Amino acid sequence: MTTPIRPVPSAQVKRYLDSLTPQANYWGRDVAALRRQARGHVLAFRGPLEPVAHVETVEAGGVPSRLYRPRGDEDDVLVWMHGGGWMLGDLDCCEGVARAIANRAGCAVLTVDYRLAPEHPFPAAFDDTWAAVGWAREHFAGVAVGGDSAGGNLAAAAALRARDSQVDLALQLLVYPVLDSIMDTPAKRRFVTSYSTFAGTVDYGRTAFERIAYLWDAYVPDRPMRRSPVVSPLHAETLRGVSPAVVITAEHDILRGESLEYAARLRVDLVPVEVHDYPGQIHGFIEYLGVMPDATDALDKAGSALRRAFAHRDPDRAGLAISTPSDIHS
Repeated sequence: MTTPIRPVPSAQVKRYLDSLTPQANYWGRDVAALRRQARGHVLAFRGPLEPVAHVETVEAGGVPSRLYRPRGDEDDVLVWMHGGGWMLGDLDCCEGVARAIANRAGCAVLTVDYRLAPEHPFPAAFDDTWAAVGWAREHFAGVAVGGDSAGGNLAAAAALRARDSQVDLALQLLVYPVLDSIMDTPAKRRFVTSYSTFAGTVDYGRTAFERIAYLWDAYVPDRPMRRSPVVSPLHAETLRGVSPAVVITAEHDILRGESLEYAARLRVDLVPVEVHDYPGQIHGFIEYLGVMPDATDALDKAGSALRRAFAHRDPDRAGLAISTPSDIHS
């Protein structure tokens, strides 16, 4: 019988995991404490903040938001939704990413302080996202959407709503996005089994599975609603006509399978898409700019893609080529 190959973290991931100290388990017991813990963790590893020309607090369609301008005269904006399972995270947690993207893309970045579950279940976070997109369209010539994890879910859902509303978006930037509410999938089951131990962590796969299930219960308590494309974009009948996409994934992520499946569906539906899959990486890495060189590389790629997308807003001059499996790289 063939011995299963154990998943191996990259050197930078191993250094990061080895540096962690045990933390109290607040999952399912104390949301406020969990938020404080998650915030402290991100701020400890985000590294120095890059300078930008101007930072402004705005009400984007009535939603508290923060606008970053690398120069001050930008015509284009990326509307960015932070990760955290629709329950955690805030504008400070995504500030390192926002500043880095602004400088690399040469566009403004609007980070959205959308309402969080469980106090504000679906559709609150999506309604805030769409309101911010509407505000961005009123104030900028070109608009893109993006986000990491749950933020990627909101960005993908916004791209679908934009298509159906005949709203032109330059790009959707999806960083290890949550795209499918169905938990009993082959990819997720394999993850639980293959990652029973990972980098010395017992029940790594099972823990990831249970936390995602918990977050889905908090965000969309109405289970039948979870199959709606605005909740699970992978369930959209077709993706034809949505904005071009950049999808960033991590090898050791329980969400990787649905991200790659979404990218494959985009190709089938003739939507321009780039995929950047990072070997050895884990979910959440893009926020850890202080310790993850891959985060810097991913943001370099995101910035380049946004520059091209904003330079080619004319749909007759697509800024991204449709990728093939051989284009998937780190």
